[in-house]
Amino acid sequence: MRWARTRGLPVRRIPGGKTATVYALRDELDRWAAQQADAEPVPATTADGEAFPQPPRRRLGIAIAAVAVVLTALGVAWALRPGADSVPARDASVQPLPADPALSDLYLQARDDWALRTPAALARAIAALETVTRRDPRFAPAFSALADTWLLAREFGGVSDAEAFEKARSAASASLQLDPDLAAAHRAMGFILYWADNDPVAAGRAFRRALALTPNSAQTHFWYGNVLSDNGAHEAALRELNQARLLEPGSVAIQTDLAWAEWSSGRQTDARATLDQLAISAPDFPVVQDCLSILRLAEGDVAGYVAAFTRYAELRGDEKLQRRARGLSAALSQGVPAARRQIAANALSDAGNGGVRDRAWAAFVFSAAGDRQALLQGLHRADAARERWGSAGATSRIRDRWAGDPEVLRLLDRRRPLPVE
Repeated sequence: MRWARTRGLPVRRIPGGKTATVYALRDELDRWAAQQADAEPVPATTADGEAFPQPPRRRLGIAIAAVAVVLTALGVAWALRPGADSVPARDASVQPLPADPALSDLYLQARDDWALRTPAALARAIAALETVTRRDPRFAPAFSALADTWLLAREFGGVSDAEAFEKARSAASASLQLDPDLAAAHRAMGFILYWADNDPVAAGRAFRRALALTPNSAQTHFWYGNVLSDNGAHEAALRELNQARLLEPGSVAIQTDLAWAEWSSGRQTDARATLDQLAISAPDFPVVQDCLSILRLAEGDVAGYVAAFTRYAELRGDEKLQRRARGLSAALSQGVPAARRQIAANALSDAGNGGVRDRAWAAFVFSAAGDRQALLQGLHRADAARERWGSAGATSRIRDRWAGDPEVLRLLDRRRPLPVE
């Protein structure tokens, strides 16, 4: 018990209270024991705090081996139980820590900073996790945590997609090399495969692998639900996001994406009510404003779009977004048509410079403005590039707007993505 607390001994517990059976996996014990080879023994104490005599290093090694034998035997018995899964699930509540106490503290602080989702906190988390991975290069969870942090930095910090995905891919790959069964690393790769590589089939496999390994990971259900929603699998998306909400109640990030999934599935009223409430209860969470800006543009509220986008840019602290917000405000001062032209120019600029993965957003902007000619031009270019679009909420609004236009619908049908599941 002491080594599990202080040295990250990878002990697992079968549910059943304080007297429940414990077990461990041989490969995890081998890696843990190798990390202890050069570690000083932890001073053992009695219940009254009196120090026990310290065993010689050879005796410590024998003790480690003895624990490994006993726990491995228990693990084999558990793995051979009737109906055992082919992929043993890991208990997401039991997570290892670096053997070095100082690195353990740094790692925990980095995870706290990751959860804050602010530019400054994410920058601190990246610096801390890079230190942990450098000083303990065999601690796989630090690499997967670093991948997670880079992925959030593109959404909540000022990091470009290109840089964030490159750094996240490198960290997730390193994590999987160290531990092929680390669920968090498979989750990060699933995120990258979908949003960077536009490969929903491979992304789905990665997410399902992660869930098989840790079925009760709120973050995995969260990100998988987000991907399913974008892919157009609305019932599955709501299933995953609601499960994430049950596992992590009170999470603003999960509630926001759940509202977005509801909007994507056509539940406009429910989504708008939730986002309006979140804008009051969580006024500093930028994704709420990002979602509200798109909902308002879909409703034809150009001024509302500009206001929400401006707030989003302020919360992100991204100078490029803030310049764009100032340009939109200046255009709006000249009237709604000028603002619409500026919104369209921004969308075309992003699509032309590789700032987004496809032309779905530009098509949505042209559709919302009722500009059929520009919409068709964008659809034909996407067709020539053989693009497959996610963005299910946006494409469904285009489809509704042009329900009686066979040419638009034909080209839009050709943009359907391959299914995640």
